[in-house]
Amino acid sequence: MPIISLYRLRLLIAAAALLLAVITLPGCSDPRENFAESLPTEEADPALPCSSGEEKADPDEAPDDLQLSTGDAGTSETPSSKDSAGSDGQNSLPVISDGDYLLALVTKETALSRTYKPADLKPIPASMFPARELYLREEALAYLIALWQAAEADGVILHILSAYRSYDYQAGLFQSYADRHGEEEANRFSARPGQSEHQLGTAVDFGGTAFDFKAGFAQTPQGRWLAENAHRFGFAMSYPEGKEEVTGYIFEPWHYRYIGVEEAEAWKVSGVTLKEYLQSKPQYYK
Repeated sequence: MPIISLYRLRLLIAAAALLLAVITLPGCSDPRENFAESLPTEEADPALPCSSGEEKADPDEAPDDLQLSTGDAGTSETPSSKDSAGSDGQNSLPVISDGDYLLALVTKETALSRTYKPADLKPIPASMFPARELYLREEALAYLIALWQAAEADGVILHILSAYRSYDYQAGLFQSYADRHGEEEANRFSARPGQSEHQLGTAVDFGGTAFDFKAGFAQTPQGRWLAENAHRFGFAMSYPEGKEEVTGYIFEPWHYRYIGVEEAEAWKVSGVTLKEYLQSKPQYYK
């Protein structure tokens, strides 16, 4: 057998390494990969897209905080100086006085208190395919069940991917995204603590398709059914297509918030974003 020179051996090793890298190189890297390692017992959230095209990740989506002890549920004490922001510069934002108010305006210009947590959170039934143990406020859950059953009767099966999340969980989530993407970019697809509708306990992320947490969800049977029918059960789409300049967030055809049947039907007729609709309603701050 001929003896391979050390030089040729090194060349062969280098070529093999290069070939392996080409074979295993993904279409794009997910900077949020392995984020679950810092969140024990929960799962990683969906991957970010490769490009700036239509398919995006959910600005709010993350594993839900399941620490639902009755001792701190629904508290509404006066927030501390960090309640509306912590260290991210939001201290001057108006703090919503009562998160239980179904029409509370939760945006980048307002904040829920760190201490706000709904007192009437109830588990979403396993029959509705929750991604994990998820919770929603009692009234919202009753209408969600009715919505789910109506969709099922029409041959559309919905999965519930996310519901209530706490202030502190959202703080960790946003910081992780900011560390990986930069704060400005993270602010397009992730809510800062106190600015996530999920903290209200009335927001739901739907799925059950191959396009979960992507713009393509809008074209699935699930996405189309929700767009046409969710308002009949009190749910409004928070972040519609082409309205990022208004809402502050990318298109999310899977994210709906319960505001009550009468209000949701009026919102649907108005043709404006949910943010604009709620801005026309009385708002209360501390």
